[in-house]
Amino acid sequence: MLQFCKRNFGNASEFICPYHQWTYNLKGDLIGVPLRRGIRKKGGMPADFKREEHGLDILKVHNHNGAIFACMDPDVEPYEEYLGETIYGFMNRVFDGRELKILGYSRQLIPSNWKLMFENLKDPYHATLLHVFLISFGLFRGDQQSASVMDPTGRHAALVNRRGEQKANDGTAEMTRMLEDYKLADPRLIDPVKEYDGDATVIMQTLWPNLIMQQQSNSLAMRHIIPRGPEKFELAWTFFGYADDDAEMTDRRLRQANLMGPAGLVSIDDSEVLKMSQDSMSPFPEVDGLYEMGGRGTEDHDHIVTETAIRAFYKVYRDVMGL
Repeated sequence: MLQFCKRNFGNASEFICPYHQWTYNLKGDLIGVPLRRGIRKKGGMPADFKREEHGLDILKVHNHNGAIFACMDPDVEPYEEYLGETIYGFMNRVFDGRELKILGYSRQLIPSNWKLMFENLKDPYHATLLHVFLISFGLFRGDQQSASVMDPTGRHAALVNRRGEQKANDGTAEMTRMLEDYKLADPRLIDPVKEYDGDATVIMQTLWPNLIMQQQSNSLAMRHIIPRGPEKFELAWTFFGYADDDAEMTDRRLRQANLMGPAGLVSIDDSEVLKMSQDSMSPFPEVDGLYEMGGRGTEDHDHIVTETAIRAFYKVYRDVMGL
């Protein structure tokens, strides 16, 4: 239905298919068919055509305090049960009942398989090796208080981290991209304020099958993964805040959003590495990959030097695909 045009007539709303102009009400019922009786008794729909048999597929929908989720499967578990207690708690932390305010959108086409994007958010230790910005300014590092946690099924996962100092220590010795003297001309770019309970300053969630929920300091965003074939996908970003944010907080969220998105000071690294990874794997479709960092199981860890969430993801993926 999102591909349909919406128009309002007083208090009534209708959706119109832009191609053949069939009209539906908000329940998905077909209510209008152009040229149904033909023209001058020629053509048109068959005499036994019944509008009630041609409605839209009805999605199972849940509104989580302004964030709307929909599923094509009418038998999917209730939303809270689907997420599990831990992941639902993280989602409820952001979607806490305050009215949401959209701050902006962006889209990018990444030349890699969509699963590599999920791997990127389920592999936390790469940030300690790759992202100069995160490492140097202490925004997300392996030596900080952190955790990699999942729901009981392994479908969903969250990387949780508490911001540290911009200072080298014994835990940063192998981080070659750690630049202790790296300075910003405008330090407001990474100047956060505490707005949630708990110590976590970064919570990155992956929700099966194609959604990423991001809280990086005060920057909030959803990333929607849209596969466009085996070797490319779209990543649609929605940045948001709350309707009761003052101007200062809105400016802060927008400044921090410069870390993310297609040209983000952090996430631009990921886009390039995903392409490199795809180019490296494509010539060898028969070869298997191995993920043993942090062991071979799929349990939660109280650190981020692990691939446990990737293993859990592929276990679920293989089960769903019947592999």
